[in-house]
This record gives sequence, C-alpha cells and structure tokens, in this order.
Amino acid sequence: MKIKSYQILRISLITIALHCSYGCKRDFLKPDPLSVYEPGVTFTTKEGLQAAITACNRNLTHVWYGENAPILTDMLFSEEAVSGITDKSGPAQDLNAVITPTSNNDDINTNHINYFWHEGYNGIKYANTVISNVDRVPGLDPTLKDQMLGMAYFHRAFRYLWLVFDFGDVPFLTQAVSSPKVNYKSTKASVILQKITSDMEFAVEHVPAVGDFGGVNKGACQQLLIKCYLATGQFDKAIATADNLINSSGYSLMTNSFGTFVNPMPNIHNITRNVIWDLHRSQNKSISANKESIMTLVSREELANSRQDMYTMRNATPYYSGTGTQLIITPNGNAGMSSSYKATNGKIDIRKTYGRGIAHSRGTWYSNHAIWDDTDDLRHSRATGNWMNMEDLVYNNPTLQTLKNPDPYYGKNLQLYNDAGKLLIADTVRTWFDWPHYKLFVESPRSETQDNYNGGAGDWYVYRLAETYLLRAEAHFWKGELALAAADVNTIRSRAKCTKMYTAGEMTMGKIMDERCRELYYEELRHMELSRVSYIFATTHKSDEFGKTYTVENLSKDSYWYNRVITYNDFYRKRVKTTYGTTFSISPYHILWPVPQGDIDANSGGRVNQNFGYSGYEKNVAPYDNLEDAIAGEK
Repeated sequence: MKIKSYQILRISLITIALHCSYGCKRDFLKPDPLSVYEPGVTFTTKEGLQAAITACNRNLTHVWYGENAPILTDMLFSEEAVSGITDKSGPAQDLNAVITPTSNNDDINTNHINYFWHEGYNGIKYANTVISNVDRVPGLDPTLKDQMLGMAYFHRAFRYLWLVFDFGDVPFLTQAVSSPKVNYKSTKASVILQKITSDMEFAVEHVPAVGDFGGVNKGACQQLLIKCYLATGQFDKAIATADNLINSSGYSLMTNSFGTFVNPMPNIHNITRNVIWDLHRSQNKSISANKESIMTLVSREELANSRQDMYTMRNATPYYSGTGTQLIITPNGNAGMSSSYKATNGKIDIRKTYGRGIAHSRGTWYSNHAIWDDTDDLRHSRATGNWMNMEDLVYNNPTLQTLKNPDPYYGKNLQLYNDAGKLLIADTVRTWFDWPHYKLFVESPRSETQDNYNGGAGDWYVYRLAETYLLRAEAHFWKGELALAAADVNTIRSRAKCTKMYTAGEMTMGKIMDERCRELYYEELRHMELSRVSYIFATTHKSDEFGKTYTVENLSKDSYWYNRVITYNDFYRKRVKTTYGTTFSISPYHILWPVPQGDIDANSGGRVNQNFGYSGYEKNVAPYDNLEDAIAGEK
C-alpha cells in the first residue's frame, strides 16, 4: 500500500472532524443500545460518506490498541494465552463464574466481551450509513460509488464475521436504522455468512488495489473473502482467491531484511538484524518496500490528535518488578528487580528495554514452549534477540549494590530456583513467562518524559500475506490435499529459517493452527478463528486430529475449539489457582459468548436469542433462517 503525505493529512482531518462531531471524547465510541440503534447524522454528501468509512477504519483500531485491548479477551478464550492479573477477582480467569449475560463484560479490569458486541454493531452502523445513503448523493461518480460501497461491505462483513463466531445467531442489519426499533430478532449464522460472502465478492471487484492511508484496499477484501469462502464451504473459490492474492496482486513474503533497522538498547538487549525483527517494526509495516503488508492500522507519533498507543509492552510482558507475592528475589533473598530505575551511569534499565509489564495477558506453555519444534526458528530465537526467556533477564535492582553486604547476583541472570531447588518466585503466573520481544516492542519517544514505557504509537497489521498462505493451507486441508497444505505451511516456516518441514502425512488442522499461533500471535483474533474452524468441522463432518466429528447444533457442548483449549491450555486443563485464590476454568459453551442482557431486555418487541450455557437461553425462539425474512424483519 503506497502512502502519500496528503493522504495522512486528509485522513487525520476527517478523523478529527468526525471525532469532534461526537463531542471530542472517547464516549463517542459507545454505541447506542440496540433498541435505539440509529445513526446520529444522515450522510448525503461524498464527504459525509467518506467520514463514515473513516469512522469504520478508526474504530477498528480499538481492537488492538490501548491497555488490556479487546484482542486480549479474544486470546484468553483460546489455547495460547490467559489473563495474568492475579491480585484481584475481576479478571476473566474463572470463566465459569465470571462470564454471564449480566457481568461487567467491557471493562479494563475484567474483559471486553461486550466490546465485540457493541463495537461490532457500531461499525455495522457506520457501514450501513454508507450503504443506505450512497444512492442519495447527487452527482456521485459511479466508480467511486461502487468503491465506497465495497469498503462499507468490507467493514460490515469484518464485524459480522466476529459477531457470528463469537456470538452465533445474531440480528442481521443491512440498512441504516432511521428511527428507534425494539423488535430485533436473531438470524441464523449460515444466512449471515452467505450474505457477507456475496457482499465481499462485490467488494473485491470494485475496491481499488491501492487504498488510502490505513484504509481498505482490494487485497484486504480478498483476504476477508477467503475467510468467508472457507466458512461457507467454498474451498475451491478460497484457493483461487488466495492464488490471485499470492501470485498476481503485487504482494510477496518478505524474506530479507528491509526498511529501518531499530536496535534501541544494544548494551542490554542486542538485536542481530533479521527479517522477522524488521517485519514487525512499526516503522516498516506500511512502507512501500513491505510487500507482505496487506492492511495495517495506523497510529503515528506525528498524528498527535489521533494517535493511539499499543500498550503491548504493558499488556503482555511479565510483572517483573512486582512486590509481595509477585516479588522476584535473588537466591540470597533480596528484591532483585526494578522497573522504576532509569538507565544512568551504566545501570540496567529493564523498563526502557522491555516495558513496564503488568501481564494483562500471558502466554501458555503451548504458545511459549510446546509449539516451538525447530531451534532455528527466528520467531523463537533468543540468539538474535527476537524472543525473551525470563532467564535472559538479569537482576537489576540498584539497591543490591548498596546493601551492607552487596548481593553478588546483581547483573546476573534470573533464576527460578535456588541451588537447593527452592522456588524463588511465589507468583509465577504473573511474573514468570516468556514473550515475543520482536512483536511486542513498540518504542515511544514520550516514554522518557511520561515515565510509562507501555508501548507507544505504531502501525499494526490487520492482514499480512503470511496469513494468506495459511488460509490457503487450510482450504487445501479441507479438500484433502495435504501435500499442498504442507507446502503452504512450509513456505512460512522457510521464511522463519526453520529446518524442520512438514510432510503430507504429518499435516493436520492442528499443524496449521500451531503455525498460525507462531506467526500471528497478537495479530489474529484467535478465538474467532478457532470458532470459525470449529464451525467448518461441524458443517463438513470431517474428523479432526483428536479423532472427533461435530455438529453445528451441538458446538456449545463439544467442538474443535474446546478440545484444543482444554488439551493445550494448561491453566484451564489443570485448573491452576492464582495467589489471590481464583481458579482458572472454562467450559464447552464458552465457544460462544453471552449476549449482553441489557440489550436483550431493551428489545421488548422481539427476541434476540441468548446462547446455550447462559441464563435466558430457555426463552429463545427460532431465528430467521433465510435472507428474505431477515431483511423483511428490519422494517
């Protein structure tokens, strides 16, 4: 995607104008309740429609940006991560207890399930504003009209994909609501999937290959269409679309170093330049030299009025400077770590190097260890500086040197046990785990003055060509073309310098999902993708690597998602107890999340169905099972 300076200015100004039209505060992101779901402004000019599309682009960023960003909620409903906050009862850990239709499910201290519901429909509202009004703009060029319509279809489909695979059967809205409405009814997921698939076929035909800065382009539409084709069982079309995107659209995997090389703290954590490190630097994600980037979210230091911070260095790194049960001590029993000490006179500034982590999210044994089956894999390389083990950190508390009897462990590598085998850290959930430094390090020039080191403004990937290969591998798997599936997975492994490659006989969906975790951690919506794959297993009745088959009707009782989670997420499987006393738990019905009870209650003239496993399920009625009835029900 080519970037031009005038596009930066244009998008920034439109974003600011739209932002201020909602009161110049973050509250404008909160959608109205479903019962009064209507746009605040009727857009009947080209600029107004462009502002609505910009709102879709802007609001999408909040999935990934900010403290305890919503993506972390999605990740904890998977095998790759859990909430690492262990000093309170609010975080989503004992999911059986805390995930209900009336829970506080959109809070920085709990989870963001309701964000995906409300912000999903908020994005749909903006998209439908364009769709409903595009014919009302006098003199609008037909080509531009179709482009804008295709972009709106993309944003609506993107939201419906997560709504369907997070919440199941949901209300389907195809037009902007012009007056308060209280008679919504759920529509079957299969009906929604068929419609958004046809919408995305239109989008691929009409959205231009080169989009505005941080906006939708044809490649992004193709990537989303592939997922829609997979979900609707159209595997040949998925392969053909992926072939076009990989071979004929100007994209290619980055296999050599490129762009700006960043080596911020070489005296403490030196980086040996490599393609994986360069690929994930914020400075390189949207540049023209990056042929792998299909769609990025944009947040830049120079865009002071619209920038957002990633918070990756706070969200997903260990709380290595904690106190009490979260204190890391030396084998001599002294407090070993400090993240509040600036690097002066050659001291070791862990905070500036790795961030001020508090472990909103922490990886599991599966994502940190089990899936790494090749010691040459750059994505797990400690030698290059890409990956961090706790033992790579050193005791940096400056008081260790000023004790009456100075502690000789200052500057030496951390130990989990002393020489007698005694555990040196009481709370290993929050304070002791590995992390992908290459992906989470997002530097901020404001860190020194603001003293936060949370992870600054920076572009972030929505879609990369690496995922396209893995989606094509999945399509080949569904067709039984295992050698072709293995070849696509091996292409990604080869780029990461792996020497172990997979054969057709080894290829399972599990291998593909493992590779997705290695490649797309903190990028993909992991729960949504696992739920999507579970749905396909149920519709194809194909056996998975556990030897099981499933049905759509019983996915909330048994699914591919649940069997992966309970097999590979050691916290849920072993029912680990935190130092606070909370026990990690999860159940099969958590493949789908609870619809917010407040929106069900406000919909007094209809029935938005609740999912199995949650209070209110017994009141469900048959959802719309065809598009015609769903559209008629909007009136």
